[in-house]
Amino acid sequence: MTLRTHQVDLTDKELELIEVALHTQEKILSVQSRANGGAAQAELNILKGLLRRLRRTTLPVHLSSTPSWSQVARQFFF
Repeated sequence: MTLRTHQVDLTDKELELIEVALHTQEKILSVQSRANGGAAQAELNILKGLLRRLRRTTLPVHLSSTPSWSQVARQFFF
């Protein structure tokens, strides 16, 4: 089975916004998976894999000298 991938041009700010939204979704799915498991746990595992890939892809963006909005927000919630 071949996975289809797409390349999309996004700005650094757009990627940061997507990453913050995905972290919020991760928290929601985590709570749902504890409540009823099953499908929520499967989606949570997929989302965690996506976040790892996103971090690897955007790593140079996060190595800048000034912290991004998402990095600052994560310090408050994690």
